[in-house]
Amino acid sequence: MYIAEAGNEELATKRRPYVGSQIVALQESVNSGRVSLDPATGEELRRMLVEQIDQVDSWLERAGRLARPAPLGTNPVGDKMAQKFEARADGDPLSFVTVMTSYREVLQQTHDSVQSAIRNFQLVDEEHRSALRRLTGN
Repeated sequence: MYIAEAGNEELATKRRPYVGSQIVALQESVNSGRVSLDPATGEELRRMLVEQIDQVDSWLERAGRLARPAPLGTNPVGDKMAQKFEARADGDPLSFVTVMTSYREVLQQTHDSVQSAIRNFQLVDEEHRSALRRLTGN
């Protein structure tokens, strides 16, 4: 369950800020009102994000049980290997738990942005509806 292979640490470190900046850009676009999302489409997207968040939560719950010393005997090699396995399961910067926790945060931020984009659509729709009523005298 170790994400990085030799040499991939640099790539993983480069991608984290990129993904974070993309989420920030999305949030800024939504918060400024430049992005809105039809409620029907947005609800479907929101539902898929919730399903993925639930799946990640399940993986994280099960992965937490892996972060325990492996019973490899009480000798220097066994102790070192047990520590290595435990760190790779949880605690290492590129461990499964660390990567999945970051992924979950991105999913949650995206979910929040989708909900805000739906609200933007509804606000604009209501503003247009009110303007139309004023124009037609209803």
